[in-house]
Amino acid sequence: MGDYRSAEEAAAGWYIALREDSDDPELKRAFEAWLAQAPQHRQAWEDMNVTARLMAAVPVVQRGEVQRGRRHRRWYVAMGGLAAACLAIMFLVPDVMLRLRADYYAPPGMTRDICLADGSKVVLAPRTALAVHVTSRERRIELLRGEAYFVVKHDVARAFSVTAGRVTTMDIGTEFDARTDGADTTVAVKEGEVHVSARSGVPFEQDLRAGNWAHVGTTQAVTGSQSPDMVALWRNGTLIARDSTIGEMVAALQPWTPARIVVAHGSLTEKRVTGSYDLHHPKESLALIVRPYGGEVASFSPWLAIVTGH
Repeated sequence: MGDYRSAEEAAAGWYIALREDSDDPELKRAFEAWLAQAPQHRQAWEDMNVTARLMAAVPVVQRGEVQRGRRHRRWYVAMGGLAAACLAIMFLVPDVMLRLRADYYAPPGMTRDICLADGSKVVLAPRTALAVHVTSRERRIELLRGEAYFVVKHDVARAFSVTAGRVTTMDIGTEFDARTDGADTTVAVKEGEVHVSARSGVPFEQDLRAGNWAHVGTTQAVTGSQSPDMVALWRNGTLIARDSTIGEMVAALQPWTPARIVVAHGSLTEKRVTGSYDLHHPKESLALIVRPYGGEVASFSPWLAIVTGH
């Protein structure tokens, strides 16, 4: 499954898709495959239907016996549509509280350029949220979620720090990329030098120079090096896979499309691919990624794409 945080969110997506196109046999097969993957999927689906029934059963007082039956029918149809609409809102906008905490946010499929008060520049990848604390005494950034590229203006009196998850990157003046989903954080340096540290979870502390990267996860920290030119290629709309799993590629593509991506056949997520893909055309790129393993991408609405396989 793609960017879903829970089986409950996935169940909401399936509910809306099946409501929109209940006669599509391919959609039904994909849904049944998802339902059979794990017990929590079936439980989430049952809970979803209970929620929908409760929303549709809101009482209404009608006047006139002759019109009562017709009005009730119209009411339940309307409430069913309202239930689907409410679920769609919950499904498509799961990050309201996060966005309220952020000073800057980039929507799905769009990057955003920011110039901070100190003259530093930031490029936000899609679905990235950033909180900024720049004063005469400090320059402190919180990467709440997503990925951002920082071009830091030199200021010896005020170090520039970026906190992402449990990881803090300290910098004086350089260019680097940081990515986090809350649990794992990756920092890669394009120019200059930074100091990366993690004080909780996996302990980590190291200086990184141009071409160096560090990935700090929940159980281990890994470092490596690459050409500095490979850092933050997403700014040019390029996604590079080097023996990456399809699950990793789906996660990388997800911010670039408003459609939620569901992989209906879990075994596909562990298959590996190598290649270069266009982030500006995520659906086409997703199709290229899964095609070698018999996967296909079906779009049942603008906000839901399902990957099926053989």
